[in-house]
Amino acid sequence: MANKSDLKRWSGWLALVIAFSVACSLLSNWQFSRREEALAAMQQVAVNYDSPPANIDSLATPGTFDEKNQWRQAKLQGHYLVNNSVLVRNRPLDGQPGFLSLVPFQISDGRIIAIERGWIASDDNYSAPKTYPLPNADDQQVVVRLRPSEPTLDRTAPAGQLATINIEALVKSQGIKDQTFTKLYGRMVLESAPASSTPKQLARPTLDEGNHLSYALQWIM
Repeated sequence: MANKSDLKRWSGWLALVIAFSVACSLLSNWQFSRREEALAAMQQVAVNYDSPPANIDSLATPGTFDEKNQWRQAKLQGHYLVNNSVLVRNRPLDGQPGFLSLVPFQISDGRIIAIERGWIASDDNYSAPKTYPLPNADDQQVVVRLRPSEPTLDRTAPAGQLATINIEALVKSQGIKDQTFTKLYGRMVLESAPASSTPKQLARPTLDEGNHLSYALQWIM
């Protein structure tokens, strides 16, 4: 018959096993949730990326953006504000340091949406290039894919540059007074009046569900 000392010892081990089982269950559920998020993102790209261009007003307003519409194509009529173009720092591509070109675009009714036009390589010393391709400032139609504005990350940047594609930071740095779509920006797809040269276009996002399912099953085991 077990004595009190044995019962106390086994009770401690039982409590440890129960705590470990609960932790494994929580970690497994977390991995299942991560997998569901990855699958939802993959489905969103599959559905939205090649959707036909729609009018911007059917997808967003200057103060709101439903992220279910990210990657949707929107058509815009207006002109680029070339003098307010900036570079977004720390954007490596294929192992090479570089920047993204971000240029405000004024729609015919006066509203402004920022457009990311592509990737530009850094100079040899990793600094911003002294010259880089800028868009045609003529009136034209542009098609973009919508993306949510990025967080600021509390980083500073030299004049003419941004640390992230944060539209409120763009508005502040460039002194833009007109009504601006602050919750989103557009990734350029095509321009009806293309410039003589353009930055390198970013590729379609490649997403996969990762190892979340196998990790979840491992925690269960």
